Amino acid sequence: MELLFDHSLGKQEQQDLVVCRPMAIVDQDEEAEAIDRGWLALDHPVLAREVFYQSRSTRINIDKYRPRYKQHRYMGDEIGYKIIDASEMVKLLSLPSIYKQYMKRKNFGADYDPFSNYHTRDQFMVFYIGTADNIVGFTKQKRYRYQEDNYSTIDNYDSKDLAGLESVIHANTIPISDITLDMEISWAQDNYVRHFYMGSGYEQSSEYKANYAGFQWWTGTRWSTDKRQYRKLCRRDSRIETLKDVGNLSLIPDNS
Repeated sequence: MELLFDHSLGKQEQQDLVVCRPMAIVDQDEEAEAIDRGWLALDHPVLAREVFYQSRSTRINIDKYRPRYKQHRYMGDEIGYKIIDASEMVKLLSLPSIYKQYMKRKNFGADYDPFSNYHTRDQFMVFYIGTADNIVGFTKQKRYRYQEDNYSTIDNYDSKDLAGLESVIHANTIPISDITLDMEISWAQDNYVRHFYMGSGYEQSSEYKANYAGFQWWTGTRWSTDKRQYRKLCRRDSRIETLKDVGNLSLIPDNS
């Protein structure tokens, strides 16, 4: 693993503050170890290469997860899904439109484009009702290789060889987010994936992630199951408005 540091900002005249983004170039046989240490793959290349970033990563311990729904239905209609490799995305021209509508409805910033870059680890879980062309939502996912005990490398991203599956971004035309997330985790469970990753856990919009059985979050030094502390940090994130607020933070929570 090769570490990179983006020294974005510093303040030293009125306060002691350094903003530095750690990144890493991760070899194929290091992926399982990397995600277990809080690293996730960035969705756009840096210096023409895929890099991993460090964050308050969140995940579900698949062994402790219990499905939230006996049936995946909306208004009585069964929700189906299909897995689409990133190379086949040209066939699904409706997804960018679904994404833009969803972001506008949620009043989220639209700087991120999930369709601008694809990696071989990427796949899309596309949800539909009735026929497969009646698409009502999708999730972009990233697959992480499993490192065997002898440190040999799996040459592809076969579902039964995954150390982790990450839900990067989702969007839908109807309110089915909780149902489709349950479908994602159930798929990971059925395919022997160790952990299901839910991306970074920042601000109040990420509090819901702690509602799922088996939830864990990365403190920067270890994986924690303290949901109360996690929710507290998310609410605190949303209150941060100035550089002074950032400078007064403790970067590593005291969980003692």
